[in-house]
Amino acid sequence: MATSSNSDIENGVLDESIIEEMGVITQEIENTELEIAKQHIRAFKPIYEKRRNVLKRIPKFWSQVVGVTLMKQVLIGQYLDNDDYSVVQYINDVTVDMDENSLENFKIILRFLENEYFKNKELIKEFIVDADGQRKIKSTTIEWFEGRNYTKKRKVDEDDDLSFIKWFSEESTDENSWDLGRIFKDDLYPQAWTIYNAEEDDYEDFESDEGLE
Repeated sequence: MATSSNSDIENGVLDESIIEEMGVITQEIENTELEIAKQHIRAFKPIYEKRRNVLKRIPKFWSQVVGVTLMKQVLIGQYLDNDDYSVVQYINDVTVDMDENSLENFKIILRFLENEYFKNKELIKEFIVDADGQRKIKSTTIEWFEGRNYTKKRKVDEDDDLSFIKWFSEESTDENSWDLGRIFKDDLYPQAWTIYNAEEDDYEDFESDEGLE
């Protein structure tokens, strides 16, 4: 077995056995982190379902949480069209489903009360990273009522041609779109109760402390 002299180490040359051992250890660390993440998803799933059943008893809970986040969160807020405010009022449930076998994959599910804008009771936006590391997004096609699709009313060349509902139904994989998905997954969904109960000043602290900037 080769050994490393002090001069070899000083020159940045490591014994192959050290490199091999560190490779094994690094893989063990990654496997352990993956298993912990899977356990985290499995452990929280029934808790979030229990929370969901309780939150159903609070009128307009999710519409308020999403609305506050849309107004206060800079990255999401820029996607907020005036008509989006009206549509958000019909959101009565939000779920984020994590894929424990592929931790980068997740779904955001918005459920709606009957409304005057579209027929869908549920809109799903799915974020996928395939085996080759390529990003994909699948979104529910919105079945708009006649004349209610406000996302098509603006000119194509308008600088502010942004809409939360339009974003939710599109399948763009650009970085902003992915970042918005992560905000829902990592901030809005797990911290919904905190957002709902936050006062104006509290929310500013919440943004800086919890990453909603």
